Amino acid sequence: MSTPADRALAAYAAEASRTTSLLRFGLIALVAVTAALDPARVEGPAFWTTLAVYAGFAAAWLARVTRRPVSPRTGLVATAADLVAVTVLALLAGGGGTLPTLAYVVIPVLAAFRYRPELSALVGVATIVSFLVTATVLRSPVAATTLAGEAAVLALVAIATFLLSVVLARRADRIRALLLDADALTSQVLDAEARERRRLAEELHDHALQTLLVAGQELDELDGAEAADDALRAGIRELREVVFALHPYVLDEAGLVVAVRRVAERAAAQGKFAVTVEGGPLTTGPHDPLLFGVARELLTNVAKHARASTVSVTLGDDPGGRWLEVRDDGVGVDPAVLSARLADGHIGLASTRARVEGAGGTFVLHTTTPGTRTVVHVPG
Repeated sequence: MSTPADRALAAYAAEASRTTSLLRFGLIALVAVTAALDPARVEGPAFWTTLAVYAGFAAAWLARVTRRPVSPRTGLVATAADLVAVTVLALLAGGGGTLPTLAYVVIPVLAAFRYRPELSALVGVATIVSFLVTATVLRSPVAATTLAGEAAVLALVAIATFLLSVVLARRADRIRALLLDADALTSQVLDAEARERRRLAEELHDHALQTLLVAGQELDELDGAEAADDALRAGIRELREVVFALHPYVLDEAGLVVAVRRVAERAAAQGKFAVTVEGGPLTTGPHDPLLFGVARELLTNVAKHARASTVSVTLGDDPGGRWLEVRDDGVGVDPAVLSARLADGHIGLASTRARVEGAGGTFVLHTTTPGTRTVVHVPG
């Protein structure tokens, strides 16, 4: 599964793809307007048919990048199509020196947003060569000095877009490095927290709890100490709850499904709802403690706030890792209320999401009718 850094950079690349796809329509509009200003030199039907086909390609490409991201190699195909289309349109419009050739200027700009300087340089050179070849093939009557000036402007644009691409690529690398550092720090914090929880649980279990158990045995031998015995046993039960909350030993001994079932039963007793926990036998996974903590946080929220009557918890594996789904039929979660709770310092769900994403996973919360459905996925 991709890391948060990969997903963030992929989101930036997808945004850049959508931006360049919209810019392509500006290019088409430029060609159409400039051709309309010089209709005498445009080979009418062929030119406008080609432009219409190019517009159809632009619309299809925008729909594609809106649905899903494209790879750099696939993006290169679109850039090549831009250059071919502009070249054909320039040929049909009379070659170099005519207004439609100004569209060549847009091609390097489209390539600059792909965060690949080598691609930007290649496209810049190809654009200049195509412009000069088009003017030479058609033996444009425009003065050589005018063509040279246009080529110089195009070269300046190509250089500027190449430098822009270098800046964007370096910024992307810096963002990746910062996000990777953040991921590493998050993992270290989570590991340290898990170690501290385990240490505290062991201390309580091996010392305080054992002392209380011994005291309880001694009280059993005394007469007239029922009240003290009841209080002591209540304290033992509460201490066991604390130990389980700090570190669920059942997770180590019986696995994730059994541990989640146990915490689900406790939450059901607290929230007075019926709960089912489903999941086949699962081998021990690297993020089982994290998933257990997420399940506990979600079920605690359901018990405190959802007013649900039924809750289902499902665990499973897929090729990408391990997933957890918690679904309830309660009142649901209003995003505005959730934001307000975060502003007031109630950071349970926000902290849970950060833990999952810090481990390279995903945390998706949907408000359904009725209730809430939360799906968490962590890498295997």
